[in-house]
Amino acid sequence: MYAAFMGILAVAVMLLAIFLLQRGRNVGSLAIKPSVERELLEKDRIILRTKIAEAFPEWDRMWSPGAARIALSEFQQEEIEEIDSSLIIREDRVYVPVEDALRQSLVSPDGTKFLEYGGNIEEAEPDSELTLIDAVRRERRRLLFYGPSVRIDDAAWADNETIIAVGNCDVEEETQAEVVQPLVWIFHLSRNLVSIYTVIEN
Repeated sequence: MYAAFMGILAVAVMLLAIFLLQRGRNVGSLAIKPSVERELLEKDRIILRTKIAEAFPEWDRMWSPGAARIALSEFQQEEIEEIDSSLIIREDRVYVPVEDALRQSLVSPDGTKFLEYGGNIEEAEPDSELTLIDAVRRERRRLLFYGPSVRIDDAAWADNETIIAVGNCDVEEETQAEVVQPLVWIFHLSRNLVSIYTVIEN
């Protein structure tokens, strides 16, 4: 009787271990249909080719050939991941500065959403953050948060469901020397996905 009980217990423990292992492998994994991936990749290429220089002329000049010798055509997709929804704050009232000319590029084309970003050197903030304020849902949703090695320089809307953010990061090479690499984030809100692009210099 005791041996039978221990046998059942061992099988139960083994099944539980297998379940937990499989669950652990699935956490953080991202299964994207090939058709969706192709659709997003094509949209990203158009944005990289046509929107970056228009939306961020200063940033584009900083990384253009002759300055840092990097062309937008050299950007490669580093990864695509789900937008982190772990920090959403409900608001009683939401203000969208639709009449503020200085922040016009941060307001969505339909005037219902607004972007806030901070953490650059001028503001003396060690961390970088990008937040989406939604007047319809009355919420603040953090889209990006990084430590001091990553900086968000600017953000803009490609359309009502697509956000572009640009910045850079410090990367330590094998020689122990630090290099600065450009970064582009493209948020596809309707898909809850973000594509991350950078240039890996040889």
